[in-house]
Amino acid sequence: MNAVTQEQEKNSMFESGLTPPQPREACLDALARVLASQTFAKSARLSSFLRHVCVTTVEGQAVVLCEQHIGVAVFGRPEHFNPADDTIVRTTARLLRQRLAQYYAEEGNADALRIAIPRGTYVPVFVLATAMPSPTAEEPALPLELSVAATSPKSAPVLRDRRLTLGIAALVVVIVVVVLAGATAWLGQRGPSGVTTFWTALLPADRDALLVVSDAGLVLYQLETRSQVSLEAYAAKRVGEPLVPPDLGHAEHFRARRYTGMSSVQLAAELGKRAIAAPQRLHLRFARDLQLGDLKRANVILLGVAQANPWWALYRSQLDFHIDWNPQQPDQFLILNDHPRSGEALGYAFKIDDPQRRGFATIAYTRGLGGDGHALLIGGTTSAGTEAAIEFLVDPARLAPLLKQASLADGSVGSFEILLQCVLQANGSTDVRILGFHLHQS
Repeated sequence: MNAVTQEQEKNSMFESGLTPPQPREACLDALARVLASQTFAKSARLSSFLRHVCVTTVEGQAVVLCEQHIGVAVFGRPEHFNPADDTIVRTTARLLRQRLAQYYAEEGNADALRIAIPRGTYVPVFVLATAMPSPTAEEPALPLELSVAATSPKSAPVLRDRRLTLGIAALVVVIVVVVLAGATAWLGQRGPSGVTTFWTALLPADRDALLVVSDAGLVLYQLETRSQVSLEAYAAKRVGEPLVPPDLGHAEHFRARRYTGMSSVQLAAELGKRAIAAPQRLHLRFARDLQLGDLKRANVILLGVAQANPWWALYRSQLDFHIDWNPQQPDQFLILNDHPRSGEALGYAFKIDDPQRRGFATIAYTRGLGGDGHALLIGGTTSAGTEAAIEFLVDPARLAPLLKQASLADGSVGSFEILLQCVLQANGSTDVRILGFHLHQS
C-alpha cells in the first residue's frame, strides 16, 4: 500500500470521527501551509476552491457551502447555472481530496493540524493528526496467544481485567486529548490573532474611524479637461477656477456630480462586519466633504488612488508604492516603487486596454496624521484592481502571514505596504499576485 493510499485511509478516519473545534488562527495557519506548498503551487483552481471553503467555514458561514454557491463564487458560473449539467464543483472537489491526501503524505506529513473535506459535503473539517499512543514497557500489548486463550474459562478473568485496564487508560487518553484541544481552542479565541489585532487597532472602541470613499465625479472631470486637480484646490473647493471662461461649464458639471464606485459599497460592508467594538464610531465620508482636521482626529480608511481621492497626497512621503496618472495620457498609469527591494522592479507601466488584462493595486497601513492613529489606504488602476485589493485585505488566509511579519514586539501591527498585480481570468475571477511587501518603522 503506497503512502498516498495510507493517507487517504487516514483522512477517511478523520472524516468519520468527531473532532473538537480548533482555534481560528490555527485553522488559517493550516490553510496557509497547504496553499504555500509545492503540491498546490501550480494549481490555482484547487487553491481557490480550498481557500474559499476554509475561510467561509472559519468565518462561521459554512451553511452556504453548496454546489450552487461554490460554482458561482469560485468558478464564476452564473447564478442560474445547473450543477446537474455542469459538474465542475464535484470534479474539482474530488481532485482536491486527492491532492490533500498527497500533500499530507509528503510535504505536510509533520503538520499537526490537517484539513479534510468529507465525501458528500463541501464543508472542510480541521482535525488533529495526533497518533494513538503506543503501548509502553509497563503495559505491553496483548500477545496473540492471550487473545486465543480467551476461550479458556481460566484465562477469562485475567483477560477481562487487562482489557478493563486498557479500556480505562484509553478513555483517560481520549479525555485528556479532548480537554487539551478544548483548552487550546478557548485560549486561541481569547488570545487575539494578528488579523484581529489589525482590525481592532483600525476600528477601536475609543476612537472614530472614517471611511473616505472615492470621488468618481472628479475622475470624469479630469478626463474631460485633461487636467489634474491638486489637493490644495480640491480641499479649498476651488476646482475649475484656473480654467478660462469657456471651460467653466466643466467645473459646474463636476460640482453636480457626487458619484462613487461599487468598491466603496463593498468596503463599507466589509468594515461594518469588523467594527464590532463600537459600530457607531465608524463613519462614511465622501472625499469632497472631508476636512483636514478630520484626518488628524480619527483613524482613516482612504479608498481610491490620487486621481479619485486627492487626500492620498498627504501620505505620499510615508509610502514607497505610488500609482500616478498622467492627464496628458489619460489611459495610462505609472506604478512607482521608490525603494525597490531585491528582485523588485522600479516601476510598471499600465494601460487601460492592457492585452494581458492586468491591473495593479496598493494597500498601505501607516501612521495617522495626528501621530496617534492609523491610516489604511487602498487603491487600484481600475475598479477591478481596487476590488481585488479589498478582497485580498478581508481574506484572513492571505492577510495573516503578512501581518505576522509586520508584528511588533508589543503584539501590535507595524506599518506596511503591499503592491499587487491583478489579472482578470477568462472565467471572470481575478488572479492576485504580490509584487512587493514593505515593512516600515512605526
